[in-house]
Amino acid sequence: MVIRLFLSAVAEADLDDLIAMFKADVVPAFTAAPGCLGIELIRAEAAGVGGLIEGGVIIRWDSAESMETALTDPAVVESQERVRALLRREPLRKVYEVIS
Repeated sequence: MVIRLFLSAVAEADLDDLIAMFKADVVPAFTAAPGCLGIELIRAEAAGVGGLIEGGVIIRWDSAESMETALTDPAVVESQERVRALLRREPLRKVYEVIS
């Protein structure tokens, strides 16, 4: 199993829009992708530097191959592009292999 971690920040005023978009758009696109084992939206408890809300998305995949295939799916690509319009910080992307 692999985990893809996507971290960024949004303005507090955009947080509700981001959550709604995540539930209505991002979750269905990713969970429809073969090999996606789950997706979660996370956020920091308090605003960070500049009043931005830091947070991210954790996506669990059955394999790196499934993840790479899904990330080229038009529905997944489009859902990510819509979310990026709300981001106030360049996203950090990391992929981890679950070893235990």
